[in-house]
Amino acid sequence: MLKKFKALLPKPPFKSAGYTSRPYPVNTKWLVREVTNEDIKALLAVEREVYHGKLPWTKSAFLSELISPLPHLYLCIENEDILAFGGCRIIGNDAHITNIAVHPKFQGAGIGTFLLEELETFARQHGCLTMSLEVRLSNRDAQRLYRKLGYVSRAIKPAYYDQTNEDALDMVKYIE
Repeated sequence: MLKKFKALLPKPPFKSAGYTSRPYPVNTKWLVREVTNEDIKALLAVEREVYHGKLPWTKSAFLSELISPLPHLYLCIENEDILAFGGCRIIGNDAHITNIAVHPKFQGAGIGTFLLEELETFARQHGCLTMSLEVRLSNRDAQRLYRKLGYVSRAIKPAYYDQTNEDALDMVKYIE
């Protein structure tokens, strides 16, 4: 059914961003590639680890991202193990980061920075002037990372997260 639906969608006028297997840094085996339908089960497993058994994104949410005309959901792997994933959606001149998650066993190793830099490369390739995201007010570690990479706070979005009713910090980065 999904293949039939995808066939009905118009083809984008450009090629994929080309993240098929980009090693970074040079002395590691990290690779970035686009997510496929076959990866969704593993992405859900990473989410369960990151969010303590909860699933902020469902299988259908991931499938919805995959049928979008512009590829924008990537995973970071090492020896076929999924370390992390991240994605963004281009809205006008903004690349809005929709999701980023690093498996707890690999947090603190620079993978989140690496993925954000890859998403920024994608945004630049598509003419974006800004990158934006929402982060839980309680997630101070993520906020520190975003600030280190040049994101600034814009506003607080009250009760942004449905499951917990937690507020979100809206952040933006201006890119050249």
